[in-house]
Amino acid sequence: MKIGYYTTYLPPYPGGMEVVAFQLARYMVLRGHEVTVVTSSLSSKDSYEQHNNMTILKYKANFTIASAPFCFNMFLKPMKKEFDIIHAHLAAPTAALAGLRHAKLRNIPFIVGYSGDLDARFGTFIRRAGTLFYNFFLHHKLLSSADIIISPTKCYISNSRFLGKYRDKTIAISHGIVLEDFYVPYSKAECREKLSLPIDTNLVLFLGQLSPHKGPDVLVRAMPEIIKRVPNVETVFVGTGPLRSELERLACRLRVDSYVRFVGYVDDSLKALFYHASDIFVLPSTMTSESFGLVNLEAMACGLAIIASNIGGIPDVVKDGENGLLVPPKDPKALAETTVRLLQDERLRNRLSKNGKEKVRMHSWPRIAEETERAYKKVLDTKR
Repeated sequence: MKIGYYTTYLPPYPGGMEVVAFQLARYMVLRGHEVTVVTSSLSSKDSYEQHNNMTILKYKANFTIASAPFCFNMFLKPMKKEFDIIHAHLAAPTAALAGLRHAKLRNIPFIVGYSGDLDARFGTFIRRAGTLFYNFFLHHKLLSSADIIISPTKCYISNSRFLGKYRDKTIAISHGIVLEDFYVPYSKAECREKLSLPIDTNLVLFLGQLSPHKGPDVLVRAMPEIIKRVPNVETVFVGTGPLRSELERLACRLRVDSYVRFVGYVDDSLKALFYHASDIFVLPSTMTSESFGLVNLEAMACGLAIIASNIGGIPDVVKDGENGLLVPPKDPKALAETTVRLLQDERLRNRLSKNGKEKVRMHSWPRIAEETERAYKKVLDTKR
């Protein structure tokens, strides 16, 4: 099968959707398919890469609105490529629209991978205006044109503001994880030593974008109550984003700055060390744009007990009381209470850790790629 993937970015651009796009393409190659990835370039020029049976075409951005690049060449140069099927990862719209144009011109099936609703309630004025325009004018065109829509969880099909009217052609296929990437041959103490983290302190980890929809401010606001009951604690924030300065000021204002650590961006090779160095993982997402939370799988693979928000598609990944604990979104008090409970209950942490390690095996990339391949073949059979 000749598969064309259209995605806004690929790694090293930070984000779960970028990782998903690359790994799906990679594992489809391993299943014997001929794969071409069409994406934007992080540099100021077009580029071409060849990796075994995978071709990557990167096109420079002519301009950018917020973090969404607009690449005119993406709509023109790939058109000569012949595909059996096109799968567009729907994040920023440019790549998906280019993929739709290609599918229409070639009269081939068009698949949309849905990464979550875009929320217009935060960011700069330009970002909010651009998101509103996209939601009202472009979103429907992409979803209505798709032969099938792939949501990462069943739960999100119901919770999304947009997927409900397309339920009859929306299926759920989970995101995957490369389990081997999260194995480290070191103890927790050794991981902490390598990362210059305190050895004898309870460590709470947040790993992700420091953006409003991920809710890092909720965790900072929970810290005063957590410290009252578990004084020997530190929260480590790994990641970059627009809230960094605001979070630092908030920590100072709440007088918890000596209990929080902002590490910034870390290379993928260090992420597993941070997970293994920590006692619990917290993802306090605040918006329904959180369709999955790939970091939850990563934390499970490393044996961490998880606290996450009961929002979006997360409840399909983190089962409350089974492999993690769910809290109401935007509720620092509930988050503090649950964090204290988990830090003080080692037996509960161990049980959630064990169950998480078992559950994450269901999300291995070979399994996810096989399931996605079946969906492609079904669409192709219907089209014939």
